[in-house]
Amino acid sequence: MAADLDLVTEVPGVLSGTAWHWAGTVDQLVFTSGQIGWDEQGEVVGADDPVAQTEQAFANLARTLEAAGSSMDRIVKITGFIARPDALEEIRSVRDRWLPTRPPSTFVFVTGLVQPELIVEFEAIAVKKG
Repeated sequence: MAADLDLVTEVPGVLSGTAWHWAGTVDQLVFTSGQIGWDEQGEVVGADDPVAQTEQAFANLARTLEAAGSSMDRIVKITGFIARPDALEEIRSVRDRWLPTRPPSTFVFVTGLVQPELIVEFEAIAVKKG
């Protein structure tokens, strides 16, 4: 039997009208697209502030997971992409506050993200509730 694929196109409180899906679900798994420090209008929050951007990225991630039927405490793997290696400790401290269960995590240093002022992006795999 083929697995059912559901795509999450709209997330309350997150930028709408995008050309991509915020998450996809297959059976009990949720796979998110990269979540960055954009507000609901698509503006970068804290252009040179890794803490503000990380907080916004995690708020967007939490909303996306909720829209897909999951939550932050159900993350089984998270990957962070960091465009400013000097910000690693600040980003890590925010991540640890949002994810006290410390799921498997990987950080990857990149030369840039979709906009030059973006510092961090997160994507996650989670299990649906229930």
